[in-house]
Amino acid sequence: MKNYKLLFFAAMILSGCSSTKLANSYKPDNIGSVGDKKIIVVSRTPQDDVRKGYERAISKELRAVGFNATASHLVFPDLKPLTNKTVERIAQTISKFRDEGYDILLLTSLKDVNEQDILRSEEGFGSLSDYYGNKYVTLKGYYDDVHAPPKLSPLETELEPITKKEVTFILEAVTYNLSLPVEQRLLSVVTTEITNPNSASSVKKGFAKAIAKEIK
Repeated sequence: MKNYKLLFFAAMILSGCSSTKLANSYKPDNIGSVGDKKIIVVSRTPQDDVRKGYERAISKELRAVGFNATASHLVFPDLKPLTNKTVERIAQTISKFRDEGYDILLLTSLKDVNEQDILRSEEGFGSLSDYYGNKYVTLKGYYDDVHAPPKLSPLETELEPITKKEVTFILEAVTYNLSLPVEQRLLSVVTTEITNPNSASSVKKGFAKAIAKEIK
């Protein structure tokens, strides 16, 4: 499993424009039935501080749009990701949630981190149109205008492309109704792509807002 803390520390030192995109979303017509049920928000990560940060951000956004959401670390501080999953262990965990009155489980995780190098032109003039100005590109536009400025000297050097790194975090939130039979529990899946975040905080906020918007 990737180290959340290192990945999001790397995100904090990235430069460039940040963008949040909804990559995929699934929800049934009856998603509104979640509104009056207690939701437990669980962030799957071995890093306790990362878990708390995401659970706080997501539950806060959900409460802002009317859902009854709670961060799992407030109720189950010792909850750990299941390893060597079995039907019995999963059932025991679900029973813990339901014993505390939580029928809805919202489970989040970091699915992947994609890095790629993007070729871009250096800042400056990339064409005759950019260099001379649109008004003076044609013979008629330039020579027929007595007020035109003197013709500029030709470009002496070609523009060299530069490479910028683009990093995209792919996060997923899956919602289950634990009170239903196993085959009917899945309520929604939200996958979000956040590119070149300005900080670890902006990743949490972007993800939380996307979740709240989709299950509203």
